[in-house]
Amino acid sequence: MGLFDRFKKSEPAPTPKPEPPAASESGLIDFHPYDTGLAEAVRTLETDLRKLNTNGRRSCDRDKFIALLSGIAALRKTPGIPGPNESGPNYFITLPKCATPEDENACREHLEKVFGITDKQSMVDFCKREIICNNNYLDFEGFWEGRPPFSLEELAQKNPDALEFFKVARDFSAQFYPIVGHKGYLAWDISECVGHLRSGYACGLLTREELDEMAEHWIVQAQLFEDWTDFALSLVCGELYWDFRQGAKMPELNKGLDLWTRLVTILLNDGAAWASGLWYVPPRKKPYKLWAPEFKLYLPGWEGPVGCLATDHIMVLGKKVGWCYRGQPSEGYPDSGWRFFSGEEDETYTNDPQNTEVYDLNTICNYDPDILPLLSAPIGTAYARGEDGKFYAEQFTPSED
Repeated sequence: MGLFDRFKKSEPAPTPKPEPPAASESGLIDFHPYDTGLAEAVRTLETDLRKLNTNGRRSCDRDKFIALLSGIAALRKTPGIPGPNESGPNYFITLPKCATPEDENACREHLEKVFGITDKQSMVDFCKREIICNNNYLDFEGFWEGRPPFSLEELAQKNPDALEFFKVARDFSAQFYPIVGHKGYLAWDISECVGHLRSGYACGLLTREELDEMAEHWIVQAQLFEDWTDFALSLVCGELYWDFRQGAKMPELNKGLDLWTRLVTILLNDGAAWASGLWYVPPRKKPYKLWAPEFKLYLPGWEGPVGCLATDHIMVLGKKVGWCYRGQPSEGYPDSGWRFFSGEEDETYTNDPQNTEVYDLNTICNYDPDILPLLSAPIGTAYARGEDGKFYAEQFTPSED
């Protein structure tokens, strides 16, 4: 007996839908971009960079990709680490090592003096504390798209100055939203963090195992980008936001734009760097339709267990949820009781445990946001998607099997 044969269904009854939030003509909320001219300049940069990068993606190994992610850091002069003019043709695809103990000490002293980095833990702490541009951006995006991650009223009560800065930073970032979308400032965070990993490994502050462990997160995050041009645009916008956070005004921001335009152009002009199109895709358990960095936060205020089950029809093939129910949660697990199906699975498919996995509810919402109004329904309810694309409630009774 198949999974869908285990329930008795009644006639569908319409499910009430919540009223949509008020939005601007653009469909966004509290979306008030500053007209600084920077977005127009980035658009021009995008056109120029697209002409340079025509290679798309070409497969490469993991080490080369880590080195390429730190391409901006490779263009900087870091004490103790050889620069482009001191190395061979593979400079941008090779992770460097300091040549002498004196060079190692110079690099370590630099990391400690400028960033307070003395070991693996202090590097992790620094990056989590300081390299937060994309975390800020994702908060802004949540408000624009009607998915606020926190209450502005509560922030105002705790710290009115913080609320004012939040609004200013949000409106500054809004000018880049039509360019970078959900990718936001992620490339800047990746570039800066992997650049620090590069330096830490070069001077022996990080072992090879530690480098690999810490780089894996950023390798996965980078899969959000289509190619190095896509990466470069996010990086430049992130740098402009970083300068803005530090108090830079328009003259300094324009100078920063000029500098970073030159840097990414160098890398996209160099056939041994980003112009090569070399890109590494890490292996995954299954060829899921989405990567984790594509996920948006849909359930910031969810209370209770977040675990659920979904079939590969949804997670791998990318089909919409066609039928779902909330059963009795499994004891001993953070299980919400929700089970999601495309509705096209047959008995053989649903009986094979390889075709179903455990996920976070927020993950399923990213695959199909249409399920959001259903999630607070009580245990013992089920929903089917009608031909009109809307969900309708169904009664069901578990069999005794």
